[in-house]
Amino acid sequence: MAEPASIVVRRRLEWSDTDPADRWHYGVVLRFVESAEKELQDQLGVTAADARWMPRVNLTVDYLAALHFGEIAETTLAVEHVGRASLRYAFTVARDDTTLARGTLTVVWIDAETGQSSPWPDRLRALLTGTGSAEG
Repeated sequence: MAEPASIVVRRRLEWSDTDPADRWHYGVVLRFVESAEKELQDQLGVTAADARWMPRVNLTVDYLAALHFGEIAETTLAVEHVGRASLRYAFTVARDDTTLARGTLTVVWIDAETGQSSPWPDRLRALLTGTGSAEG
């Protein structure tokens, strides 16, 4: 059985991403996760045209510790489950050995004609379930 598709992406916290207390703004986690998702899609061969039909339907985040201006975070994103029409990623955002945030992001495949959720095309299902780890 193939290892679930995953990626690790490192990013520095920019000044514009901090709050008045010099900590990351809560929305930064979503940007870090979306950046990792895009890197993973690129690694797997998921096209921009494909991604257009993969809207987010659920996001859960547990915030565990702060990240400060200039610090580097490592976002690990992995395909946790591929269902009939949905995909759930699990993610962590960490600094060194400290987990800063963890959660899940769920996307669905939408039929372009009906606008309704639809089973994953075989090509995408194979890409999402059959590739191992990548570095971004």
